[in-house]
Amino acid sequence: MLEIKLLRLSEGKTQLSLSIEAGISQGRYSHLERGLLRPTSDERARLAKILKTSVSSLFRSAVRHSSKAEESIQTNDSIGLS
Repeated sequence: MLEIKLLRLSEGKTQLSLSIEAGISQGRYSHLERGLLRPTSDERARLAKILKTSVSSLFRSAVRHSSKAEESIQTNDSIGLS
């Protein structure tokens, strides 16, 4: 979720301030930003509005990172590392 972090920082917001504004806990936001949890459609919409961007650009890099992580897991499975 690198894109969301960059947008948050460019707006001068902390995880706590953004999470409060978005109506979610700071812990949940931290997990969303790191890609450990998937945001609900309402969360995506609220975060995009607060960060003045579109939903698709907000989580664009998350799709790339998720795909790379899945490829890594599959590679590890195929060579017996996991």
